Order: sequence, then C-alpha cells, then structure tokens
Amino acid sequence: MHTLEAEDSRCYVTHETKDYVSKLRARGYRVTMQRLIVLDAVCALGGHATIAAIQSEVAELDPSIDRSTVYRALAVLIEVGLVVRADLAGVGKVYSIPSNTTHHHLVCLSCGKIFTVDRNAIQPLVQQFRASHNFELQTDHLVFNGFCGECVNSTSE
Repeated sequence: MHTLEAEDSRCYVTHETKDYVSKLRARGYRVTMQRLIVLDAVCALGGHATIAAIQSEVAELDPSIDRSTVYRALAVLIEVGLVVRADLAGVGKVYSIPSNTTHHHLVCLSCGKIFTVDRNAIQPLVQQFRASHNFELQTDHLVFNGFCGECVNSTSE
C-alpha cells in the first residue's frame, strides 16, 4: 500500500495564481481544450497523481481524450512548468501542480509510505556540495529511497 503523508492536496491553479495561457503561448504552444482538461485533472487529483488516475479523471471530463493525448499534454505542461513529474519508488511516475514551496520525499522501499520533507532539511547537503565540489544543486523535488522506522523495527525483531 502506498500512501502520501502530510500532503496538502488542495490545488490553486487559477488565472490569478498560474497564468497557464501565457505560459503555453510564450513557448509557442496553443491553448487546447485537451491540455486544459489534463491540467484540470492533475489539479483536481491534488498531491501526486499517477497516469492511471489522471486518465480516469480526464475520461470523466471528456471520454474522447485517449491515453496518448494525455501523455502528450503532460509532456507540454511539464515543459512549460505547469506540471512537475517525480519518479517515486514503488509508485512510479507521479504528476502534480508545482507548489510555491520546494519539498522533497522520503519513500519507504518496504511498505511504500511517502513522507514529505521541507527543503530546509537538505540544506546542509546542498551546502556540502557547494563547498566540496563547487557545485550548485538545482532541484525543487528530490526523492530519497530507504526504509521507514516501522519497517526497520519490524525486520530487526
């Protein structure tokens, strides 16, 4: 079983918070009904949505949109920054609307629990990379795979 812990699943994609029309047009893309429906589906699902969940949501809104159209729309929406994709161990690729706050995940390889980690938690690591390798880490979404405390304790008993 895979669960997301402490996720805020509310989505705030509006003309005021995300100017998706301008973002699409600025990159030379048309604003199509299919792209907007896929964007609405990702938003409605909140949190981290799988392709199956997105496809199901899209089918409710417009059954004529097939899976390949959903994939193509997601590729465009990712390219223009309206959607982000992460690969979570045990879950696969998930899609979400980018939040205003950077966060990362801890994924348990045994039970599948996913914990959200504030970006400040990895600042010492970012600073170490900068100091030891003169490297500026550019990420807004890291995934750390390992084992949660419950799974570690259950295997040691």
